Amino acid sequence: MEYALFYAEGADALPYAPADDNVGEWVDDVEARGVSEYGERLRPAQDATTVRVRGGEVLVVDGPFTESKESIGGFDVIDVRDLDEAIEVASRHPVASFGRVEIRPFVRWPDADPDSRIVPAGFAERPVRGRRYLLLVVVEPGGERAPAGGDRAEDDGPEAWVREMDGRGVRLFGEVLRGPADATFVRRRHDEVLVTDGGFAEAKEWVAGFDLIEVQGGLAEAIEVASKHPMARGGAIELRPLWPFDVHEDHVARTEREAADLGRRLEPAAAVAAAGSER
Repeated sequence: MEYALFYAEGADALPYAPADDNVGEWVDDVEARGVSEYGERLRPAQDATTVRVRGGEVLVVDGPFTESKESIGGFDVIDVRDLDEAIEVASRHPVASFGRVEIRPFVRWPDADPDSRIVPAGFAERPVRGRRYLLLVVVEPGGERAPAGGDRAEDDGPEAWVREMDGRGVRLFGEVLRGPADATFVRRRHDEVLVTDGGFAEAKEWVAGFDLIEVQGGLAEAIEVASKHPMARGGAIELRPLWPFDVHEDHVARTEREAADLGRRLEPAAAVAAAGSER
């Protein structure tokens, strides 16, 4: 059974200790067991861009859809026997020792091929040919999705968006997630694994699905892609650039090297990029 793992600090986060970071061992283990499909770190919250469409106008803001402690810092897609194994895998991730890991099952469509995977086989070895973003599809309280216009209802659904982005070669993979009631989050404190049902309780909004996209035009094209998603109308789309790193490197040295960029946005300003996407 496939699950998404989302990593966040959470309200009771402890300080990150890079000397104790054993993510390389965790990656080696899940790959050796054959349960890992794909995963990546995300740029910090200040490099997020949130896209909404209201009244036909594309609205963009710098930053994530939710406060920084709830902001997703990375993700993995795993394929395990059941939820118990997913909890075991999540509990050993280093983020569980200072933050929390949210486990989210994917929607299982009745007509889906039972042998299909969320992440295409061999994807991790596929060369990167553009700028990659995780596109988070967000449900916002009270949001009502206004129709895009036009007479054909099928052109107003996510299937049309998927067909277009697949045809353009922009969408690499993605799927709908089951709702927050089916979420489980995992923390590890003082060698005790703490498991709680339900999504991140502090967040009013929730992630309903995600897609990994790859664009040639940077943030401007990513905003254009996000603005076409039907959930941008009444909901929100968060764009987060991937932040690859060597999981086996010295994490103390890596943290020191990356410290200079923390707290400042490296992505273009959202408004400037959005203006470029409209040209």
